[in-house]
Amino acid sequence: MTAAGLTIREARPDELPSVIELDAKVTGVKRPDFWLDLSHQRTGSKTLAIVVAAMGDEIIGYALGDLRAWPVRAPACGWIYAIGVAAEYRQQKVASALMEAMIDHFAKNGAASIRTMIEVDDHLLMSFLRSFGMTAGPFVELELKLERP
Repeated sequence: MTAAGLTIREARPDELPSVIELDAKVTGVKRPDFWLDLSHQRTGSKTLAIVVAAMGDEIIGYALGDLRAWPVRAPACGWIYAIGVAAEYRQQKVASALMEAMIDHFAKNGAASIRTMIEVDDHLLMSFLRSFGMTAGPFVELELKLERP
């Protein structure tokens, strides 16, 4: 069942504070610089999308992504950077509607594939993404932890 009265659309610039606040609640990490930087990039980009799920004037979900090539010998593809839904609106297909909007956005902009990175132990998000047909991609993320004195 999808939430009645749900609207999925591009975020307006004046809605960014609401998106930042909701993202902090969903992720547990406040990252306004991340969102503000991408919002500024969006003004000069046709491929970067910040999509919101709204119930009236209330922002209840968001998705963020861009069509780009990374320096890893791969053609440009759609990258989903973030997707989140307010706790009280989960299990109402809001995230699914946001994901569909991102898929449509990337398809309209010529993407042949969509990628994302998630925490290896986030089984709920993994299950959600797999329900859309996402599978392991051709790359492996490697990390080096830096210790500072």
